[in-house]
Amino acid sequence: MTATALSHPLPATTLRTAAPRLIHVLAVGGAHQLPHIVPVACELERRHPGSVTIFVPKAADAEAVRELAAKIGLPLPALVEMRLPSALGAMIPGFARKLARLVYWSSLIRDAELILCAERTSTVLARLWKQCPPLVHIPHGAGDRAVGFEKRFELFEHVIVAGKKDRDRLLAAGLVTPETCTATGPIKLAAMLRAGLGRPPLFDNDRKTVLYNPHFTAKLNSFDAFAKKLIDAVVRDGRYNLVVAPHVRMAAGWSAHRRREWEALSVPGQVIVDLGSPRCNDMTYTCAADLYLGDVSSQVYEFLIRPRPCLFVNAHGAAWQDSEDYAMWHFGDVVTPDADPIAAIDQAFADHRAYVAWQKERTRYAIGGLDWKPDGTPFLAGEDPIRIAADIVARVAGLQPARA
Repeated sequence: MTATALSHPLPATTLRTAAPRLIHVLAVGGAHQLPHIVPVACELERRHPGSVTIFVPKAADAEAVRELAAKIGLPLPALVEMRLPSALGAMIPGFARKLARLVYWSSLIRDAELILCAERTSTVLARLWKQCPPLVHIPHGAGDRAVGFEKRFELFEHVIVAGKKDRDRLLAAGLVTPETCTATGPIKLAAMLRAGLGRPPLFDNDRKTVLYNPHFTAKLNSFDAFAKKLIDAVVRDGRYNLVVAPHVRMAAGWSAHRRREWEALSVPGQVIVDLGSPRCNDMTYTCAADLYLGDVSSQVYEFLIRPRPCLFVNAHGAAWQDSEDYAMWHFGDVVTPDADPIAAIDQAFADHRAYVAWQKERTRYAIGGLDWKPDGTPFLAGEDPIRIAADIVARVAGLQPARA
């Protein structure tokens, strides 16, 4: 039985093939991470057919990988769905299933020359087993939170980041060396540009659209304190459209009843409440909106590939002004949850000119190669980040160059 023919979970040691694939790609962190890593896996498969296997936790993720590969016009690597035996799966709480899958499938995952991942839970493979191939990491997103710069980075053979901002901070923290960290440019953005950023209009009207994109971390986000107040205010005022699209992890563990309650707040033609559709991950909303409203999500950098007004909600009294963890809050006005949402939105539009220069400078620092045409259309100057990242992975894996 080959890895691509799996129909039910078996002990990973029984799944080794006579010719193990050289690069194993762990796409285990959720659909929002796929655009940061799958394009590199597909590019490697194009250069070295049969060399790549992507491991996913469930069938929906496998389908998302297939769709993304088709959109960017690259070949699809082999896919393995990391199912758990029914009895084992029933015993493990949802929050622990990613770790359980990594441990259960560890023998097959480690049967490679290199492991590529977009999250850091996978470092458990190096911590628990001495016989583990090199791990290469492509962080998903270019955010500013401290959690994006932590000790597990030391366990990677190489780290590939989107721009100088993250590389400089990792170097300053002593988590990488100049030789083990490369700023390639933004892999997700390169993939989305290749697929095309054009999208149908979100609303059939000429009102400006506000994107509210709170993070999933309760101790940092503004959702509980601000979301319903914002929706009510926008509906009453009538001058704006609103998309409420929190980080997809926020609602992942909600009950069906709670999801329905929030989705019922949608208003046809004016308010969209999206708790995790593909449009939350493919830049549909960040490209279409006229104003970004949020707290600490890295998606603000995706929004700023075209400089536009930003507004941030400080729901926890953060002392943010001189903190690297809140550097993004210098992109626009910052308010507290007791602010009038409409007055704050109006003011953010009025104040935007004061922030444009810094938005461009900081976003270029975060997203390598980003530039703009005279009409404001974003593009990536220089070499394709997907190809540069594939070069690095192939070198660490010991593959011969094959770039044609």
